[in-house]
Amino acid sequence: MCFLLIGSMWFLWPMATLAIDSADQHAKLELVSEQDAIVPHRQLRLGIRFDLEEGWHTYWINPGDSGEPPRIEWELPAGFKAGSIQWPYPSRLSTPPLVDYGYEHQVLLAVLIRPPRQLEDGAAEKIVAHIRYLVCRDVCIPGQKQLVLTLPVKAHAGASSDLPVFESTQPRLPKPMPAGWRISAASKGDEFQLTLKTRPLARDLQFFPLEPEQIDTGAPQTLSVLPGAVRLHLKKSNHLLKPISHIQGVMVISGTAYMVDIPVSLASR
Repeated sequence: MCFLLIGSMWFLWPMATLAIDSADQHAKLELVSEQDAIVPHRQLRLGIRFDLEEGWHTYWINPGDSGEPPRIEWELPAGFKAGSIQWPYPSRLSTPPLVDYGYEHQVLLAVLIRPPRQLEDGAAEKIVAHIRYLVCRDVCIPGQKQLVLTLPVKAHAGASSDLPVFESTQPRLPKPMPAGWRISAASKGDEFQLTLKTRPLARDLQFFPLEPEQIDTGAPQTLSVLPGAVRLHLKKSNHLLKPISHIQGVMVISGTAYMVDIPVSLASR
């Protein structure tokens, strides 16, 4: 166990002793744009790109057994509005006995920005992002960064030099499940059972819950095959003290992510 100072408060952290170190030695952050200009009243996709030192990681929206997801506070020009973070699906990061959900190497956390209808053509607009984040390996180090991006206002925009990182991130963003597929959830004993009917039958599945302390992140997710369906078995968390009515999360099937929100029924047997 170790203590971390975040802001003005101390937190107990279930990792190794904290080194006297700086987060920006292990993670380089940059505010990047998908396009090279701002077009009035047309959505602009920006992103915080993390380039992480080998062996270091940061966290998904649900960090798993430990950690804290990155948080962004925007300082926008008048009339601009920012959407929510678009979270790529994470990896399971095992540091026994803990399992976290997060990212290694590089990740882009994209956000849609809506400019106002009236902007002066040829003007330049400055966008500022204040980021709080955590990077971990054997130790966890909190970081803070202020990133600035200035873009011109134009009637038409082209691709920026950072377009490739947006394109490579797109396949990892969860999308709606196809209309012909069916998924259900049941609570039975010490596990949740997610039953999925797809064509063709899905075989490579993993589930990442949006809410912490619903499933045991360290337990294996086992798959059984039923007539015309597959069933994913998720061990309940020991911290889950009362029944839940829905289970929300990301189902990754053969490398493609789908957002799911499933009512939980009580299995008869």
